[in-house]
Amino acid sequence: MRKLQDFNSALLGKWCWRMLVDRSGLWYKVLVVRYGETAGQLKVGGRSVSSWWREVAKIKDGVGDVEGG
Repeated sequence: MRKLQDFNSALLGKWCWRMLVDRSGLWYKVLVVRYGETAGQLKVGGRSVSSWWREVAKIKDGVGDVEGG
């Protein structure tokens, strides 16, 4: 089970990296439309935030212990 959590954390980390590097990409634009952007960073809060986006935010903020799948 631990290997699966490590794999999930690695994939979420890749999304964080991708959002930092490729701000002109389609996924970044979709996330800006969906969640908004403030001072050049994507917003994390809100009632309609997906569990995927919450987990990406945890990785981005350095929490690192990803829950679930």
